[in-house]
Amino acid sequence: MTHLVLVATIRAPIFVAEGRMPLKVLLANAPNPTANGNASNYACYPHIGIIQLATAIRDTFGDQVEARVVDGGISNTAEVQRKVREFGPDLVGVSALTPTYGEALKIADTAKQVGARVVLGDDHAGFFPELILANRPCVDYVVANDVGETPFVELVGALLSGGPVSDVSSLVHRQGEAIVSNAAPRYALAERNTIPDLAFIRDELDVYARNYREQFGHLHDHTVRPVTVNNARGCENGYKRCTYCSIADLTVNTGEPSGFWKAVETYNREFGINLFFEVYDSFTASPRYVDALIDATPRHIRRRIDNGELEVMVYARALGLTKRNNVDKCRRLGVTRVNIGLDAADPEMLEAQRKNKTTDATNLEAIRLLNKAGISVHASYIAGAPGERPQTLDRTIEGIRRMLGEVELSSVEFSRFIPLPNSPAWDLLVDHEKPSFFKSSTEIDAYLADLDITLTPEKRAELRERFGEQDLLDIDELAAAWAENFTHITEDYALQRIAEVDRLVMAHNVRTGNNVG
Repeated sequence: MTHLVLVATIRAPIFVAEGRMPLKVLLANAPNPTANGNASNYACYPHIGIIQLATAIRDTFGDQVEARVVDGGISNTAEVQRKVREFGPDLVGVSALTPTYGEALKIADTAKQVGARVVLGDDHAGFFPELILANRPCVDYVVANDVGETPFVELVGALLSGGPVSDVSSLVHRQGEAIVSNAAPRYALAERNTIPDLAFIRDELDVYARNYREQFGHLHDHTVRPVTVNNARGCENGYKRCTYCSIADLTVNTGEPSGFWKAVETYNREFGINLFFEVYDSFTASPRYVDALIDATPRHIRRRIDNGELEVMVYARALGLTKRNNVDKCRRLGVTRVNIGLDAADPEMLEAQRKNKTTDATNLEAIRLLNKAGISVHASYIAGAPGERPQTLDRTIEGIRRMLGEVELSSVEFSRFIPLPNSPAWDLLVDHEKPSFFKSSTEIDAYLADLDITLTPEKRAELRERFGEQDLLDIDELAAAWAENFTHITEDYALQRIAEVDRLVMAHNVRTGNNVG
């Protein structure tokens, strides 16, 4: 995911020899290897994180740096590699998620061939920084912090000055034969935010707008130019995250409300952006922040929202939407579409996915409230949660059928369950002995026993050997191993039922899709 976050002042002055050529920096978002155009939001929005990094180093160092960005979401790996060769950068930064990490390594190899240093960031890099440096000589550094802008600025400063990287916060790097992890502080977004400058991708904005129009243009009566904004992050379910959730840090961390509205105003005025997707992990996680956003809305922005000229899209949890008049607050903020992870319509599967008191009735109530407020809904479901059976999938599919008949949905995404690092599912698959999100292996065994699942010590050892201590993971292999060992269905059966739902959804003239992977 992308983040708009703080940039701190460099701790020491940067000295550059007079007449020295600028440091050439290329920032890339690694492409999805499956080119998954079926994902409901795929390539509809810029990867705002790499643009934010480019803006941060330009604002800090001026003409001492020359920064470019390449978004693999609207390209492919070969195209990114070509741009690396043409630009000849001194530093290449690559954003890598678990499904895109293999492509990130290909870009890193190309960067090393042209003599660049390589730094990886984003979720997957943060999961395995030491392992990546141990296994991948093409990678020089890893930024291991969910808020990576300050470390990146500090790294560029160190490279410009020729100084050591030992003071670069959150940086994992080699020091002789050793791999060293620098201190990784937690940064508060409220201290300082940098608004990504869309001038870095001015020529590509029409590509995103066209992709959005092809998938969601029918939801609007005017031409839409979309962008993501990330002025806040975190989730109210962070203390007991959903089984599949692999987001690095779910601590609620909010920027200044004025920063959100400044981004809206700047993007609309300078680039014609009129749809703002705030990718806060759960918009209902901080009621005070939502109230502060409402209070800080500039009057001229309020008028444009009321006239339907500006729209906002958010993620939210169904349970949160049913409380504190949150749906009305969304409407007042200009929210016209909400993404909700409904996940299942079967109570056993909702409990297995740790949905924290959310029920099928809660999900339906939330969508009814949104519909009544004139807000459309993107609903996502998962096939193959822990303990999934044919009967539980039947109930979920029947729930989707019922929901399609009772409420209006803009899109429905039904995806297979994939266990990712830094999730409770990873505890079940790999980290049984030293879990991160369950209290103990005993708790894991009891959780699985309630789902009629038991794994032998030999099977656990096999899974650890296959997936533990591996920095490069095969998503299809993960999905197959998960279905075989942690559900009562096969992966093929899950995919068949997903295809059945796709046909059902399309018959209702609703957009469908599935997640990357």
